[in-house]
Amino acid sequence: MLNTPLTKSLLHTTDNYIKALEKGGVCTVWDLLNQYPREYEDRTNVLDNFSLINIKDKNTILVTLVSINTQMTGWGKLISKAVLEDKNGFLSESVWFNRKYLATTLQAYTWKKVIVSWKVKYAFGKITFQSPEVETDLSKVSGEIVPVYSDINYIPSKWTSGKVELLKKYVSEIVEDLPESIIKKYNFISKKEAVYKVHFPKNKHDIELAKHRLAYGELYEINHRAISTKYESFKNTEGKSLAIKMNAETVKDIISNMPFDLTDHQKIVLFQILKDMEKPHSMQRLLEWDVWTGKTAVALIASIHGIIESSSSRIQVAIMAPTEILARQHFESMQELLMKYNISSHLLVGSLTKKQKEAVKSDLKTGNIDLVIGTHALVQEDVSFYNLWFVVVDEQHRFWVKQREVLERWFWNKSWLIPHSLNMTATPIPRTLALTLYGDQDLSIISQYPKGRKEIYTKVAKNDIQRSEIELFVRSQLEQGRQVFWISPLVEESEKIDLANAISTYESLIWIFHPFRVGLLHGKMKPKEKDEVMREFSENKIQILSSTSVVEVWVNIPNASIMCIEWAERFWLSQLHQFRWRVGRWAYQSYCYLFPTSGNQTDRLKAMESTNNGFELAEIDLELRWPGEVYGLRQSWVPDLKVADLRDLELISQIREDIEELFEKSEKSI
Repeated sequence: MLNTPLTKSLLHTTDNYIKALEKGGVCTVWDLLNQYPREYEDRTNVLDNFSLINIKDKNTILVTLVSINTQMTGWGKLISKAVLEDKNGFLSESVWFNRKYLATTLQAYTWKKVIVSWKVKYAFGKITFQSPEVETDLSKVSGEIVPVYSDINYIPSKWTSGKVELLKKYVSEIVEDLPESIIKKYNFISKKEAVYKVHFPKNKHDIELAKHRLAYGELYEINHRAISTKYESFKNTEGKSLAIKMNAETVKDIISNMPFDLTDHQKIVLFQILKDMEKPHSMQRLLEWDVWTGKTAVALIASIHGIIESSSSRIQVAIMAPTEILARQHFESMQELLMKYNISSHLLVGSLTKKQKEAVKSDLKTGNIDLVIGTHALVQEDVSFYNLWFVVVDEQHRFWVKQREVLERWFWNKSWLIPHSLNMTATPIPRTLALTLYGDQDLSIISQYPKGRKEIYTKVAKNDIQRSEIELFVRSQLEQGRQVFWISPLVEESEKIDLANAISTYESLIWIFHPFRVGLLHGKMKPKEKDEVMREFSENKIQILSSTSVVEVWVNIPNASIMCIEWAERFWLSQLHQFRWRVGRWAYQSYCYLFPTSGNQTDRLKAMESTNNGFELAEIDLELRWPGEVYGLRQSWVPDLKVADLRDLELISQIREDIEELFEKSEKSI
């Protein structure tokens, strides 16, 4: 059975190895079979002298092990070095860190032939193999392809390879996880055959067949779960959501009264939303946009259209923002257009008095308010609506999946109407990742910027001299009436230290930029204190705002034209991009300066200098780290992918089309 526990008798090993596997999360036969090789050594072409090595690729070479020794480095790591000799007598070197067991084992093979496999580095006139795989069994030179596994809790690949060999008989028990129609459509090999070939390939073609089949299966599982949730939502809300037909003339009239021209992307997304609202089931749509591409305008137009076209039904709209500052900003910016169409609106936030809150709640319940803008105050138990038709959740990346479900389903309607739902996020997420992790919603993307928007000049300070030059420039901008954001990182693991750093930065800024006033904003402050600081900053009573990164400063400050970020290497590019676009929203040329700590300037930060496009930066982040760690999107049901690549848009799109087609066929057959 695949769920058979791994034991020392089954694997012919010791208790220590079994315990190490358990710590690495490998407890059953299937857990070990599911540890697919990360690389393969192609021993169909074994070299015998260093002159034939290609420094760009992985090489396998037969050499003599001249010597090997291990010593402790100055920074507390064990380093093992081996001297290797090819058939012509030329020497090379191999280096391993913290592999004492390997070095001890290889001592017995001094002046004997061994097979070394891995990429090489050429420096200081010599070739060096860095952490290569070593094979002492010369019968392995027979021209086979050898799988290389990732270390499991420091257990080396060679050990894993031998133990997987012992589990061959269990492969036949693997159950197929794809529909028969999909297997026939693509002529896939079975899953059991794919698992066998990925571990025991005879040639490169076996590897390609196995990896493609397993990658499809991994992405199919994730996307099927998400799309299934979406269709289940449609089924459960069928006939329970109010369908309003799009009136093109009404839409044109609203757009003509906007204070700016809509971009083509905004128009496309607006059309998608309005067409969804024509359906009798609840819309589930995610609107993703790059910073300052105008997502709120789209939501507002859709809201006004619905209210106008359903005058007889007297529907309501709720727009929820993550902070009171942003909620108030939305409320104020929408008033002129709402009043033009005689749409009643109100604000529901935590700072209102008890009497004010009760008045708003009463008007929502009786239907005297058409549109309400608020924070989490909207989802309290004592808040109910007369006929809520449309829910907009702004900055929805701030909420986890379970929270999002509450936000979408919490609202209680006197009419028992289930509202349409639009979730919005300003965090640019690669399309592949958004489709996969938010696949329970239809996806709309706005990545087109308004005409005339100026690029933000961005520079990474390389040294103290450049920093001093930047500080002089910042002072000149302050003298012209501009304002400055100055961000310091805040990491939970070292919160006290980082808070001290932020306060230290604040104190330094007071001294450097005297007599300009500096304000301090951080997560330990009370809400009223934060609001007061932001109010003074927005009124230009504070010229420089020193803030930790835990405080979202999603507000429009017309005079703010400079963003400075300390310890910039500690942020991901997507985070830096979010901070950068707190400026650059108005007529003034804006600037972003990144200050890495000494010795920590990275090539990664240079991408900020070369592009202002958040989606391009998001792709770079995705290449460097597990996506959930970058975007805070890790969900409990999303497995760590063994073979599939979340950047493979073509494959993900094809899989989603296949799944959608299966669901549509299933619905027609009912």
